[in-house]
Amino acid sequence: MSLFFRRFAVPVVFVAVLCAVSAVYTYALRPAGQRSLVAATATNLANLRSDPIGALVASAFVSESGPWVWPAFAVVGLFPLVHRFGNLRALLLVGAAHVIGTLVSEGVLAWRISTGAEPASLRLLDDVGPSYVITAALLGTLLYGSASTAGAWRVFAASGWWRLAAAVALGALAPYIFAGLGRLDVAAVGHVVAMVTGAVVGLLLPRPPAQLIATERASPRRGLPDAR
Repeated sequence: MSLFFRRFAVPVVFVAVLCAVSAVYTYALRPAGQRSLVAATATNLANLRSDPIGALVASAFVSESGPWVWPAFAVVGLFPLVHRFGNLRALLLVGAAHVIGTLVSEGVLAWRISTGAEPASLRLLDDVGPSYVITAALLGTLLYGSASTAGAWRVFAASGWWRLAAAVALGALAPYIFAGLGRLDVAAVGHVVAMVTGAVVGLLLPRPPAQLIATERASPRRGLPDAR
């Protein structure tokens, strides 16, 4: 388990925190508490001005709709991505996608408010969710997950099956994540920018060659075996 966690620290932590926050949001909070959590963590213009780092981090783990769907999509996108790039490079890819997608989409909104095309009340828009991270990871798996390896974690090698799963996931999400793009909807613009950012970062990142991944070798244990 320790070796598994070190190898896939980013997806394990992300999925675990996402599930924990989703459980609290769904089962522990009343509607008023849910609204307060979303308002406090949203990456809207007001929060980005007062607490940009906190909003950018926290918003990636709060989902108003379908909170239990996103962890499944995260597994499909993040584990093969980390298998291909490693934890730090994969984190850079999805982190850049999330941050740039948020800043560009909210910047477009600020411009539209300044021109009178949108009401000033949208400065408090409820803009939360892990979708920028996850859609960028899914596209990264689809585009760059070509390494095939042997060893303990070969199940996460982004072979044809993982790429197919990523394509199916993106196809299922497409009607929702791109809705309103023609109207420059914040979420739609953010998803496009996040996915393009992830694709470009993935293209620029050095990718380790396909090779045998070091696995934990079995070693003789001393003393009595574990009693179960």
